[in-house]
Amino acid sequence: MIQLEKAGKPTVAIVAAGFDRDAGMSATAFGMPGFRYAVVPEVLTGVSPDRIRQHVADAFEQIVAVLTTDAADAPLVSSTRGSAERLHIHGSDKYDAFEAMNRQFLDNEWGDGFPLIPPTSDKVEWLLSGTTRSPHDVVTVLPPELRYATVEKLAINAVMAGCEPAHLPVLMAACEALAGFGTAARVMLMSTGPHAPLIMVNGPITREIGLNSGRCALGPGAQSRHNITIGRAFRLILMNVGGAYPGRMDMDTIGAARKFSLCVAENEAENPWTPYHVEGGYGPDTSTVTLFETRDEIDVDDLTNFEPEGVLDSFAAACSFIPSHYTANFFDVERSTHRFLLMMCPEHANICAKAGWAKRSVREYVHHHARINGRLALNWARMTPELLRPEWKWLLKWPPWELEKLMLPVQESANDYDIVVVGGPAGKSLVFSTMCGGPSTAVIKDRR
Repeated sequence: MIQLEKAGKPTVAIVAAGFDRDAGMSATAFGMPGFRYAVVPEVLTGVSPDRIRQHVADAFEQIVAVLTTDAADAPLVSSTRGSAERLHIHGSDKYDAFEAMNRQFLDNEWGDGFPLIPPTSDKVEWLLSGTTRSPHDVVTVLPPELRYATVEKLAINAVMAGCEPAHLPVLMAACEALAGFGTAARVMLMSTGPHAPLIMVNGPITREIGLNSGRCALGPGAQSRHNITIGRAFRLILMNVGGAYPGRMDMDTIGAARKFSLCVAENEAENPWTPYHVEGGYGPDTSTVTLFETRDEIDVDDLTNFEPEGVLDSFAAACSFIPSHYTANFFDVERSTHRFLLMMCPEHANICAKAGWAKRSVREYVHHHARINGRLALNWARMTPELLRPEWKWLLKWPPWELEKLMLPVQESANDYDIVVVGGPAGKSLVFSTMCGGPSTAVIKDRR
């Protein structure tokens, strides 16, 4: 709508109450802070068509006013968050000042809810020693507010999360990888769904830093302290640099604990196949960050199968939960944005590899066996039949009891499955579904 307005076409958006601040901040991010909109009293999902029509009718005077009023007379919506000036926080002692800082940062929505390390000048300078780049260099432009991400801004947030200098180049690469998502990054960061980025690190840097790729690699504890602090820092960067503030730009209906910190290293030492980054064309001595968008997390618990088919049937079952509107095989949507990440533990990976199965065979098997019945697959099509591909329109005429018997593939291609090896002993793996672009890989560079 902003593009239409910039092209000289008077435009008005209809925004649900509670999303109006989000709309204003988005308009500012796209260079039109004076963009106006009409507000309806409730979110229009799960609302009958008659009720929607009534809301629009009630908003008609707002719509006319927006279209007939000079935009120059409209108040500007500012997305500025706090001052760029240096803060001075005082207390009766250092601990009291520490608590005061954390209260103030939370009041300003700069924190994630956990205690923050004070980003003092000395601490930030210490963290900047991890890179050869100047503090004022721009690493990239971060969504959703399309702000400049300088090295110094990243370092400030890294200090707050408890990072060390060696972590800074990883965070810089993660920001560059996010840029590789293109416009899909804004969907991931602003959606009402529980989307969360997962950072996966490959190459020699994982051993140099001490990133955990084995037992409890995505869990809490001392063994994963580097994983946790890097993942947490990235979340703070998305908020304080990119502008993805919960309730302002991040409009997640329920939320997800995955949003606090998701960072892991691939277990290359116990990976029977080519490491993920080498499979993607990078050298084994190159250190990389790959960013995955995750939306769902399913445990693949298989301790009793010792043949590839049995193990991979468990993965196929985990992938068969997928909601119907992700099934790009049936709907006229972009196929490449709907994927699965198979995070295989070494035990499961080695069962397949020792039997002579390559990654390609694993993908093909899971793709062939990951199925849902036609009634579930077409559930979304009943609301939006216009999105159903022409070759599947006939399914809408089938009675429900016949659709129950029809098993349809979840994905369109075996290429829609990514495989990485992570974890320690025991046959426990994870499946993540994705729908907002990616994965995207960037090289970790400019290390000191």
